[in-house]
Amino acid sequence: MNYTTLNSSSVSCASVPYLRMPIPERPFPELRAVFIMRITVNAISCPFIILLNILVMVAVKTNRRLRTKSNVSLSCLATTDLVVGFVVQPLQIIHYSSMLKSETGIICSKVDKIRVAFTIRCVIASLNHFVVLSAERYIAIKHSFAYENIVTELRIIAASGLVWTIVIILPMEDFWPANIRNGTKFAVLVMQFIFLALVVYFNVSVYREVRRNEKQIIANQVSTEVKERLLKNKKAFYCTIIVLFAVFLCYFPANIIIVIMLSFMKDSIPINVKHIMFNLITLLPVLNSLFNPLIYAVRIRYFRAAFIQLLSRRTRAQVSIEKP
Repeated sequence: MNYTTLNSSSVSCASVPYLRMPIPERPFPELRAVFIMRITVNAISCPFIILLNILVMVAVKTNRRLRTKSNVSLSCLATTDLVVGFVVQPLQIIHYSSMLKSETGIICSKVDKIRVAFTIRCVIASLNHFVVLSAERYIAIKHSFAYENIVTELRIIAASGLVWTIVIILPMEDFWPANIRNGTKFAVLVMQFIFLALVVYFNVSVYREVRRNEKQIIANQVSTEVKERLLKNKKAFYCTIIVLFAVFLCYFPANIIIVIMLSFMKDSIPINVKHIMFNLITLLPVLNSLFNPLIYAVRIRYFRAAFIQLLSRRTRAQVSIEKP
């Protein structure tokens, strides 16, 4: 089997530059099967990702029961998932279709650069929106008395806008000088570690507070009104935890395997296996945009009822939101 490497004059659509892997001139059968699978999965899931995340945003906007600050945070996260469906997945379909045809050229390389740029930005935007989501839950449960004054719908939307502003102005590969790109990459890496630490701190602190509140409820140490508020916060928190767990399952296995391929085992793994592993595991982060709205529908019955109402054009009176 023949392999080529990247050069400055010709870039193949089959390139994986950040892994510095040799590029097969023609995909071997197993890799072709992976490409076909990725095209198929993206083509099937893309309409559902777009539809479900639009439903999340419309439901929060139009349904009074769903217009809580916690759900506004979820709808801000849905904007990221919507971009994945509208932009990232179509670009991936084009990318993998070109790889199947072993196409090379300037247009192909430009499409690939745009695909990578949008993918990286959506990943960073998703992870940073979880900081906003976790911070909102932290303040709601740990600082409940100050919550109404500190957290407002406008501030949540402004925080989401700040996240998007940061990811949009990040320098794109080969479109900015090397010193700016390298400095930005380092800054983004440090920022992501800080944000990850914040997400862990917020959710561990909230979990401890939720457990303490559960003991108070069991011991009947709170009023009925406070009990209802604590139970509502508990439900919202556990929905956040499930969403974070889904993110963990979608993102971290891919990152761990990539680190393994770049580190001590890089010489012992055949290049064919590297290509197959990389193209399989990088599908999971994209599918996370489908899992998120499904989690909302399963965990929150008002979301489920709103989806049914919007899809069937039924009135609220016709939709039974009391069913679990």
